[in-house]
Amino acid sequence: MNKKLEDLYSSYLPKLTKFVEKFSGENLHGPLLVKVGGYTQEPLKLMVVGQETYGWEQSLSITDQFNTYEDFNFGSEYKSTPFWNIIRKVEVALGVTPYSIAWSNLNRFDQNVGAPVGEVLNQVAEFDDILRDEIDILNPDVCILFTNHKYDSRLSKMYEGLVFEDVDGLPEKHFARLIHSRLPTVTIRAPHPKTIRMKSWEECFLNYIQSIA
Repeated sequence: MNKKLEDLYSSYLPKLTKFVEKFSGENLHGPLLVKVGGYTQEPLKLMVVGQETYGWEQSLSITDQFNTYEDFNFGSEYKSTPFWNIIRKVEVALGVTPYSIAWSNLNRFDQNVGAPVGEVLNQVAEFDDILRDEIDILNPDVCILFTNHKYDSRLSKMYEGLVFEDVDGLPEKHFARLIHSRLPTVTIRAPHPKTIRMKSWEECFLNYIQSIA
């Protein structure tokens, strides 16, 4: 898998380089590049997708990015943050060995340690197909995209004919099953875990995840 991922990222390096050069004054961090380990041995493979990093390696070297990804170890030092705290609970609910997942982001870069805005946001979408190809390569059994409904139009462009289906027991609009032939049977689009916690949706969300285990 990692060789296929490396080949994928190598094919995008010229475009990634031009993007970084164009926005050299915008304090971009990334690109986030995935390298898997224990994931490949899991009976049930879980992939989670966030929106963007909040600070990351500023390097176009695939080796540098792979090393940073491995060292980060799926938020092993960030157990108290809502995102990684809920991921740990999802691992338990699905019976996945801790830190044996795949993690990526929709936005390949963050801007000023936060969400891309303005023209950076408009143009970072040109790399959305990287995520689609990552999912193809990683072939997860369960894929949870914590991308919020605000990015649904970008998901629809990635997957022509994508269907958003309500999830019984979870708030409409905020949670959806994504139906498409190129996506895993269990693909869920959800709000950011911080929103899930603030809205007191955590228990019902984890109960739903437990139900599909």
